[in-house]
Amino acid sequence: MTAASYDYIVIGAGSAGAIVASRLSEDPAKNVLLLEAGGPDRHVWIHIPLGVGKLLTNPNFVWQYFTSRGDGPVTQQVYWPKGRTLGGSSSVNGMVYVRGSKESWDEWRALGNEGWGFDQILSYYKKLENRPGGNPDFRGLGGPIAVSNVAHDSAVSTAFINACRALGAAKPGDYNETCDAGAAHLQLSMRNGRRSSTATAYLRAAQRRKNLTVVTHAKADRLLFDGSRCFGIEYLRRHARRMASARSEIILSAGSIESPAILERSGIGNPRVLADAGVRLLVDRDQVGENLQDHFQVRMSFEVRGERTVNDILNSKIAAAAEGMRFAFHRRGLLTTSTVTAHSIMRACRNSEHPDTKIQLALISGKDRYSADGTGVDAWPGITLGSFQTRPRSRGAVHIACNDPLTDPVIQPNYLDDDSDRAATVAGLKLIRKIAAHAEMEDFVVREILPGPDVTSDFALFDYAVKTGQTSWHPVGTCRMGGDANAVVDPKLRVRGVQGLRVADASIMPTMVSTNTNAPAMLIGEKAADLIRQAHS
Repeated sequence: MTAASYDYIVIGAGSAGAIVASRLSEDPAKNVLLLEAGGPDRHVWIHIPLGVGKLLTNPNFVWQYFTSRGDGPVTQQVYWPKGRTLGGSSSVNGMVYVRGSKESWDEWRALGNEGWGFDQILSYYKKLENRPGGNPDFRGLGGPIAVSNVAHDSAVSTAFINACRALGAAKPGDYNETCDAGAAHLQLSMRNGRRSSTATAYLRAAQRRKNLTVVTHAKADRLLFDGSRCFGIEYLRRHARRMASARSEIILSAGSIESPAILERSGIGNPRVLADAGVRLLVDRDQVGENLQDHFQVRMSFEVRGERTVNDILNSKIAAAAEGMRFAFHRRGLLTTSTVTAHSIMRACRNSEHPDTKIQLALISGKDRYSADGTGVDAWPGITLGSFQTRPRSRGAVHIACNDPLTDPVIQPNYLDDDSDRAATVAGLKLIRKIAAHAEMEDFVVREILPGPDVTSDFALFDYAVKTGQTSWHPVGTCRMGGDANAVVDPKLRVRGVQGLRVADASIMPTMVSTNTNAPAMLIGEKAADLIRQAHS
């Protein structure tokens, strides 16, 4: 194999990687290669917000991972879709834009990650976003990612917010300034009713540059080393094995599942894991693939009146046509949502000193979170109130089982292994019932559908949770950043024990910094590009 040579190679064109490649290619003297395992982001459903329901169950747009059966409380295999297109998960997610609180970012700095406190990362949020009318001390104007309010007027969403506030939730001015707690209508990464992904916001313009090469359908296999220096990548494309080399650095941005897998296939990881997978050890780094965290979402659904929901347009061609016209001519209505419209970050557990739970309202109800693809949706207007613990303590892992890049890694999230997570899950379900029963909601809620009013005891609620809970699509932490010697990457995102290699994606997060992970992942991309340019200036 011959290897084409570049200054930088970025592996993964997702929420962070697309930004890294775009920013590095702003220097016309540097040649950048961006490898993406999925295809182009051309399909219309990618760009219409409600189209997410058509994406998350379609292997043309997502990698269809499943967790392993656990031996803890959650024994079911949980479906974990991940973006498989330019823009990665920013092209297939719910577009919910939450930065995280000042307190949670400052915790990263306290853990030894100098440069990652709120005051140090704020400029990157301002750089990446376009938030007209925001407080210029905290919000950006003119950045690539458009941040808009939900463009659908929903009376039940307002009633939900009022009920949460009556039950103790704060009333934030802008939850994306310093404190994300409270009940509010959502902010979405959306421009004029259409998705604002890292592909549309960053790569569209960058791809016109002659010094940026974007290769799709390129599945990364393993990194190549000369001694301890990473100099290249071996990847698969159209059944052929190819190579590329980098004169300066390689940036791994394949996400919390594939980034640790690529490191392990390259010989960086736990010696026992690598030996079992038939991989020769290069660097003993036993935290690769560990520290996996995700938000385990449990849901209750309700039949409602007085509100058109996604159920109506999935069950009626006439209602669907009317909403389609509303979107086409006014960029308003249900098609401008990913079903979700409002959230509340509030306290559910009595012994919590701070808000510990996120409740989110979706204008749909059905058998599970994937009913928006048209299967399993309820026959009546419905809403879902989903809940998860904001800072779960349970930790899992993701590791390769063999050295074949086409074999999925083994994902073991260990949901609810910690006692506090179990208590918070039940408390979240109880809080949902209080919200739905509040006077503010009485004009809308007809009856509880799932789990049903007969499910009342803590034991029964917990049993319902472990049998029906699903991912919030927020896996992080598997290439943990830290100031300690055991961390996979240092605070400048350099992989410890080698040269010329960084990781820049959600896998570097030491803890859950936000209730939603896409905005922080994009920030990581912006900051990573800055760190790399500073190192080579």
